[in-house]
Amino acid sequence: MNKLRGIVLHSIKYGESSVIAYVYTDLLGRQTYMLSGVRSAAQRRKSSLIQPLFLLNIEAYPERRRGAMCRVKEFCASVPLQSLPFDVHKSAVALFIGEVLYRLIREEERNEALFGFLHRHILLLDAMQRGVSGFHLYFLAQLARHLGFLPGNAHSPEDAYFDMKNGVFVPFAPLHGAFMDKPTSALLGALISARVDDLQRIRASREQRNSLMRSLLDYYCTHLGMANPIRSLAVLEEVFA
Repeated sequence: MNKLRGIVLHSIKYGESSVIAYVYTDLLGRQTYMLSGVRSAAQRRKSSLIQPLFLLNIEAYPERRRGAMCRVKEFCASVPLQSLPFDVHKSAVALFIGEVLYRLIREEERNEALFGFLHRHILLLDAMQRGVSGFHLYFLAQLARHLGFLPGNAHSPEDAYFDMKNGVFVPFAPLHGAFMDKPTSALLGALISARVDDLQRIRASREQRNSLMRSLLDYYCTHLGMANPIRSLAVLEEVFA
């Protein structure tokens, strides 16, 4: 029996009462689990735990072959989230981040550093009181830095454009056209060097936030092969409109 900690990324209803859950685990990387009967009336409380970025303890039967769907014997909340399930803004951010991770992470391999990074940032989101509207951008910037492909240098008034092709801030707009304009680049630079407590003090218009979000998604698609479009992006933009 595999005893794991997991982060829910995405789920799909299956049959009348079951759910297929895509979960990032601490020991086995991304896993796909069949949760039988969790949508029945008797299991309704448990089905509420299968939400994006919820943190679980899982007891699962070992997989018979790599990539196969496994069945779960038991699962429960590993850390009860205090505000994320009840705050519409945080829930929208969680939906967006969960979908990004679902499309980005494919490895069925142990990666304690990545699991720790994700776990820590979920708890930061849950604990936040201000600055939630910028958290998804902060997360994408910090995740890119954690994965090692952003940036090659720091933003400055001299290096005011972010070259998305080469991953560096540069003094002039590149001729290849894959770059962020000055305001978007400045916002990215601020988020890279920020702590989560700084988000409430980073000022940006809705248009600037949306521009950076779409540019970062393009950057992820180009450098990591992430599938696009992200369907929950429309939900996120509507919530923070």
